Amino acid sequence: MKICDLTQIYSPRGGGVRSYLEAKRKYIRDHTSHEHLMIVPGARTERVEGGRTQLWTVAGPLVNRTSRYRWMLDLPALLRILYEEHPDIVEAGDPYHAAMISRNWANRRGSDFYMFYHSHFPDALLRTVLKFAGSWARGWVERVAGDYLRNMSLSSRGVFVASRHLMRVLSGWGLEGLVHLPLGVDTSIFHPGEVDRAEIRARLKLSPDQPIILYVGRFSPDKDTALLLRCWMKIAEKLPAPWTGVMVGDGQMTDLVETFVRHHPHIRRVPFVKKPEELADWYRAADVLIHPGRWETFGLVLLEAQGCGLPVIGFRGGAMDEQAADLGTWATERSSSGLADAVVHKVKTLQSEDRIKAARFVTGHFSWEKTFARQMEVYERKK
Repeated sequence: MKICDLTQIYSPRGGGVRSYLEAKRKYIRDHTSHEHLMIVPGARTERVEGGRTQLWTVAGPLVNRTSRYRWMLDLPALLRILYEEHPDIVEAGDPYHAAMISRNWANRRGSDFYMFYHSHFPDALLRTVLKFAGSWARGWVERVAGDYLRNMSLSSRGVFVASRHLMRVLSGWGLEGLVHLPLGVDTSIFHPGEVDRAEIRARLKLSPDQPIILYVGRFSPDKDTALLLRCWMKIAEKLPAPWTGVMVGDGQMTDLVETFVRHHPHIRRVPFVKKPEELADWYRAADVLIHPGRWETFGLVLLEAQGCGLPVIGFRGGAMDEQAADLGTWATERSSSGLADAVVHKVKTLQSEDRIKAARFVTGHFSWEKTFARQMEVYERKK
């Protein structure tokens, strides 16, 4: 069986969708006899890797000057790849125009079309629309989005959804064929480790005894970076004892972050960490991971952090709830002040047992092997 994954939501630098796709390729290569074809945006149309796990890029421009993401605009090239490779399964990792092209191709050519609902795109529309319209626009956007997604789902074999929270939202919009498929984490990398934390802190030039509050991710509006910056200031008001905040990443708001860091010396910015083994050390060195996102559909960074024994704090009431080892400590008020209160409380009450609990939670519930074994069953059952 030849399985094709294509998506616009892909960056060669990282991100949750890229992590999912790379883990899927590895699973197919190591545990099955299937072939895998991955099609993502790139600077030009070309086959980057061949063999049983192929990688193609389709030409498209950058979304913006600082973005690591591109639009897949060479749609004739996309169709040529599909016609030449003729996959048995086509899975679209977003609901945009390339997904529509691939859905139509699959339905005409007798291949099975699936969607993976990685990004709750109505939220992205709302963030834009509500800037220029009143709250009345919310209902209109959700109706349009619901109609569009319902049409896509009717023409598919199934829609994979990582969280039960979003399953309920999409079911309420009338989508059919929903398949709950939680994502996983590579626990051979993201685990508590055997090296002393003091040694890791010394290597990373961190204080041996100050609380370290860590953020890992893109600096962008969809990741609520502005809220995070306000939250750092609130934490400073509520936690007078010496502490350090670390922001690992980059993105379209990097200049704003750099300006903020220059005026707040207890906050440190670390450029994007490419190697997951190095990122794991940042998780092991910290005391708490802060996640300001209010729009996440899953939150792989939460699993990575907790897998390394790092407690996490985010906002309750969304898709990330299911990835929390200790949801009771999360913020109920979805504001910078509410998040700061939860982080400060966690820092002040942190126990060594919290680290053990976080790591066991991930080991017991999340692995890529479980994710893809379940997904292959769905693919094969539908054939």
